[in-house]
Amino acid sequence: MTDLSARPDGAASSTIPGPVRDLLAAIGEVLTLPDPGGDRMDLVRYESCVSERIHLVQLTIRDILTGKATDGLEWEAAYLRKQNTARPPRYRTSEQELADLRRTARDGEGQ
Repeated sequence: MTDLSARPDGAASSTIPGPVRDLLAAIGEVLTLPDPGGDRMDLVRYESCVSERIHLVQLTIRDILTGKATDGLEWEAAYLRKQNTARPPRYRTSEQELADLRRTARDGEGQ
């Protein structure tokens, strides 16, 4: 997985506090999803997954801004990651679709 907490030039940022950097990285991880396959249902499920994850991030940000995140930013980042792991994509990805097409082509060649 890409390290979303690093700066584009590869240097660590000393101006962003560690807990904030970790929370921003967790948000980036939650919002990074593999591309859906070309089937309409893949796209529908992808959009549903994106909406669910956006909502999760919005709730986290709201709780932080309203003072309801009493366990701290580290806890919020860990919670986002836990929810992300508990809710894997429920659609066929473009990589899975390509693998299926290759398998079908390979299996069809022997007939």
